[in-house]
Amino acid sequence: MRFQENLLTKCTAQLPRLSGTRGKDAADVLTLYLELYGQCAARHNQLVNEIYLRERLIYGKN
Repeated sequence: MRFQENLLTKCTAQLPRLSGTRGKDAADVLTLYLELYGQCAARHNQLVNEIYLRERLIYGKN
């Protein structure tokens, strides 16, 4: 079975690091984490949905 190419993209393993000890530094990194998580979670959830859809079509599962 073939999947959409964007669903086969792995999430980044290297997360941004803190660049300082101020609250702004933490806020900047957390904003980046939020963006990365949203992208990865959406891709992962869509891949799971696609797999379940194909199983239902092939095997007749609900």
